[in-house]
Amino acid sequence: MIQPHFISAILNEPWAISEIHALGLSSLLSRIFDPKIEFEKGSPSLPSLHAASSPTAGPASRGSAVGDPGVKQIQVITISGPLMKNDQYCGPAGMKSMGNWIKQADKDPGVDGILLVIDSPGGTVSGTEDLGAIIKGTKKPIVAYVEDLAASAGYWLACNCDEIIANTTTAQVGSIGVLLSFMDIQPALEREGVVFHTITAPQSTEKTAMFDKIRAGEYEEYKNTVLAPLAAKFIDTVTGNRANVNESQTKGAVYFAKDVIGSLVDSIGTFDQALQRVAELATPSATFNPPNTTMTKPELKRLAKAAAIPHFETADGTISLSAENALDVESALEAHETAQEDLQAKVDASTNQQARITELEGNLKTANDRIAELSKEPGADTATVDKNTDANEGLQTEGNFWSRYFALAPKPKTK
Repeated sequence: MIQPHFISAILNEPWAISEIHALGLSSLLSRIFDPKIEFEKGSPSLPSLHAASSPTAGPASRGSAVGDPGVKQIQVITISGPLMKNDQYCGPAGMKSMGNWIKQADKDPGVDGILLVIDSPGGTVSGTEDLGAIIKGTKKPIVAYVEDLAASAGYWLACNCDEIIANTTTAQVGSIGVLLSFMDIQPALEREGVVFHTITAPQSTEKTAMFDKIRAGEYEEYKNTVLAPLAAKFIDTVTGNRANVNESQTKGAVYFAKDVIGSLVDSIGTFDQALQRVAELATPSATFNPPNTTMTKPELKRLAKAAAIPHFETADGTISLSAENALDVESALEAHETAQEDLQAKVDASTNQQARITELEGNLKTANDRIAELSKEPGADTATVDKNTDANEGLQTEGNFWSRYFALAPKPKTK
């Protein structure tokens, strides 16, 4: 049974896929018109629910309302083979369906966490970014379990998870990049007598321009206008989610898991251990592991005091806290942050007040300087006041006022 979606994706879309798998898909093009070509029939791997034990959880733990609070229900979703946006007939589920499964699991109160089992060389760029955003946006813990291969689009999806666990030291990850594998079969068909006619509207002068350049071996425009932006988006997604990934690991190479622990993957473990890790992340009892931080003994003592426990025993830099201890530490940190904000507000108020005082002192100095200047002007020291003509003198009493008034009144002229 020919699957038109699959053939259309090979012919028309850029892929985020490892090169060796791209070559395998391209070989199908040579047989595209063979009426006997048929794909193996199959069915999609549907999500399944698995139980996993977790550290002892408090009453607020997710899932504690049903069954044992120490057992978590993990939804396992398989992402396998070449990835495409839409479902294939009688075959793998498309990325749109996978996204719907993840959203349903995230909303299901009976599910505590999600485990993505990934064994994929990558797939079409179309659909990958949308599915990655759904994975990134889940509220419940979500972990990627790499079962041998997470390359290109497969790794794009994995890097959006909370953690990445590989099944073996030789599991392959990476191939961070985008490609177009193009096979021009037109000359071969023309030799068989097939005549190609391409007619465009007068207004559509650029309709086939880029394709014509590709057929002529001129790839720069397609690389810069199509592939480069897609690759930049891919790299930004990886480095935004995986802080320790370095630039050299984003150039398209594939790595063994053992060589990239701490950057492209977090750890190596079994499927059961991956389930266990999701259960741990789904439990409110926290594992406090400061990223890229070494805590001093005084800092550990202060943290222990905040958690209301005597001390911490830690050999590998990881500190395990119970749910109650974690809440105590969180409350202490929040109180510390509030105290810091209050102190900063007081410092800001004090700074503003000091600035106002400085401003007033400057104004006073300016006024004193002006008074001093006026006192030095000509006549400032020689002016006298004649009390006999000072109408302001003696205004305290009625008698003084009228006596001064008549003293100042004009005298009648005498003949």
